[in-house]
Amino acid sequence: MMTAFPKTTRKRALSLAQEFGVTARSVTVVSSKKVAKSSAGKALRALERTASTDVTGTPWTIMNIPRSELDLSTTLKCGQSFRWHRQHQELASGQISLPTWSCVLDRRLWIIQETEDGFKYRTFRPSVSSKVKVDHNQGAQQEHDQDQDFEQNMRDDKEFLRDYFQLDVPLTELYNKWSKADTNFKAKAPHFPGVRILRQDPVENLICFICSSNNNISRISQMATKLCQEYGSPITVPPEEPNESPRTFFGFPTIDALAQDGVEEILRSLGFGYRAKYIANTAKMISAMGNGEKWLMGLRNLPYEKAHSALLALQGVGPKVADCVCLMSLDKHNSIPVDTHVWQIAVRDYQFRFEGKVPKTISPTIYKAVGKHFVDLFGDYSGWAHSVLFAADLRTIEGRVKEGSSAGLAHVKKETIGTTVATSDGAERHVVKVKQEVVDTRLVEPSEEEQDSQAVRHGLEEVKLENSADPPLTASVSIGAGGSGGRRQSKRRRNA
Repeated sequence: MMTAFPKTTRKRALSLAQEFGVTARSVTVVSSKKVAKSSAGKALRALERTASTDVTGTPWTIMNIPRSELDLSTTLKCGQSFRWHRQHQELASGQISLPTWSCVLDRRLWIIQETEDGFKYRTFRPSVSSKVKVDHNQGAQQEHDQDQDFEQNMRDDKEFLRDYFQLDVPLTELYNKWSKADTNFKAKAPHFPGVRILRQDPVENLICFICSSNNNISRISQMATKLCQEYGSPITVPPEEPNESPRTFFGFPTIDALAQDGVEEILRSLGFGYRAKYIANTAKMISAMGNGEKWLMGLRNLPYEKAHSALLALQGVGPKVADCVCLMSLDKHNSIPVDTHVWQIAVRDYQFRFEGKVPKTISPTIYKAVGKHFVDLFGDYSGWAHSVLFAADLRTIEGRVKEGSSAGLAHVKKETIGTTVATSDGAERHVVKVKQEVVDTRLVEPSEEEQDSQAVRHGLEEVKLENSADPPLTASVSIGAGGSGGRRQSKRRRNA
């Protein structure tokens, strides 16, 4: 298969392939930035998107797990995965049910419903026709292949969930350890138990976090949905009630699907902006390696530094995106993605300073210093601990009251006012006045529309990563000791 993409992308793909011993496919260099849509590509997409209602579903399976070990609502909504859809149902009593989550992962549709003691789940996947075995001595016998496949599917589902939620990691034990190490974490932990790091497919994780550049959770989720609807494989589930219609869900696209000609143009038309080019070129770079998805998965076996550096060679991948993929897909549990929220946490809760001042930008040195602080503070699985603090800083998590919020209390807001007045001798004097105002600090949760509007307004305030050289790390980079005592309360940022 011939893959066409710009010369710079071709060089980087071949370089990566050579470095990691992957045989690269033949590539065609094009000078034009716009790649024509091929009829073959259209036909392939049409074939891949042919949905079938011939699916096999499993019964509900109960998994009892305390909320201290897994809080689904927080874990699935705190900016790790962007494709889980939440629904509530109205019960006969008029009450609203606990959330039900749905997502296509690993070629099957997952339905997970929260319960008081954990959750229950079921899956739907394309059916496999049964086989017939002929025994000439005893006559025709039909093997129970479907039953065997069914039982195997049940075992596979359970194993997948344990791996996806990393349930073998003793989270309650880690929370206790982190709480002893940091009073700030200890204050937030009771409000945000059970926040786990998902072990996601590297392809989905990489592409979604390329979409995260100057973006918020709501819009990233919308982009992920558009990617799946445009290039993902569908699974159509028959209706549960007579008056309902079949529902179609989409899996995440493969690298080869995103490496087709014309992807950039289509994604731009869907509102991806400059991210469309990054997604298309990165997909082509990985596809050109011959088995790029295997290469991505193989980064799990490399040390953090090598895996991180390999990801930085891809278009649209900076330090934060690379760290997100390392933490959430590549088993690098001490990886610390530093974005606007984490930066604010470091400045507000840990008094981060550089040369005695709060930097306006995050240089490579400062980025590493913030990450090092959390690693030194929390030790093993520090990336998990930092994600709990990240979740606590998001106001999109169920609207719950955050630690340190002052609902129902009144605070004094001070405003310094400078003015110039004339004295009796004709001279001028600068006078500083302090205006005090009693303000109500109760927090009101914004709607999703308000959050999106605020995200646009705050877009220009995002902290930027510098590519320029930075002086070596010295003692002038300082982060205060852990703990929240005496820190100034600040208004939470509402966008992600």
